Amino acid sequence: MISYSTDPQSLVSLGGSGQTAYVGAVPFPHAVIDGFFDPQVLDVVLAEVNGVDKNRRSGKFTHRKTDHNKFTFMPDVVGLETARLVNYLNSGMFISYIENLTGIAGLLADPSYFGGGVHWIDNGGFLEVHADFNHLKKYNLERRLNLLLYLNKDWEDGYHGELELWDRETMKMVKVVSPIFNRCVIFSTTMNSLHGHPEPLNVPVGVARRSIALYYYTNTWNPVGQAHTTMYYISRNNKVKFKVGRIIRGVLRDLVPPIFRKVFRAIKRAIKGEKLTELWD
Repeated sequence: MISYSTDPQSLVSLGGSGQTAYVGAVPFPHAVIDGFFDPQVLDVVLAEVNGVDKNRRSGKFTHRKTDHNKFTFMPDVVGLETARLVNYLNSGMFISYIENLTGIAGLLADPSYFGGGVHWIDNGGFLEVHADFNHLKKYNLERRLNLLLYLNKDWEDGYHGELELWDRETMKMVKVVSPIFNRCVIFSTTMNSLHGHPEPLNVPVGVARRSIALYYYTNTWNPVGQAHTTMYYISRNNKVKFKVGRIIRGVLRDLVPPIFRKVFRAIKRAIKGEKLTELWD
């Protein structure tokens, strides 16, 4: 268990002891850690999350048609203890721990929490199986890790909402992780890291799926690399049915050089009569 009082050397050793299992995990490098953080701290965080006003969600994060009934909040909007916890998880001391756990050096936290923060998903919500975006354009960083810390007490299997890990080569689900209280999932984010919770939540009134989601980066982005947004692969209604249009678009993003994609977008804007911007932005 980790707490604010855990000394740096103990954290580094704890991370190193789990590296072999992390790297060798299937279908892609990951770790599932129960009893991850001081439960007394998480109880306070959960109380803050339960009292959050959904109307105060950050304007940066809007609903996507692929993750219905999902709200995202900046940590400082939720409460002081939530902000404190997230600051700790983004601290140099904690980052040393996950560097040792994953074997990835030079990790950086995102101060803007782009796409991250506190996630709240209501009944009927879901997130199709996908590969995450790989480039944080604002800081020109390469996305390397996800950390998900779940805040759901008394979670039942019939609620659905389990995190699914898929093998990209076979397009089959390999692992299911229930989003129970104080369980942390850390995994490497690559094109092969397909994950999601495509089954719509089936929860009673007053129950929601809550988590803290943080992403870590390295200053290793290669401008020759192919930047892509979040790419969805599997339908929520039929897990074995491919989202053909999305897959085609994903393949094109991999194969078509960025300059040609920019020209194509510029032509589309011109046809629509929109004002053109520099192709090199």
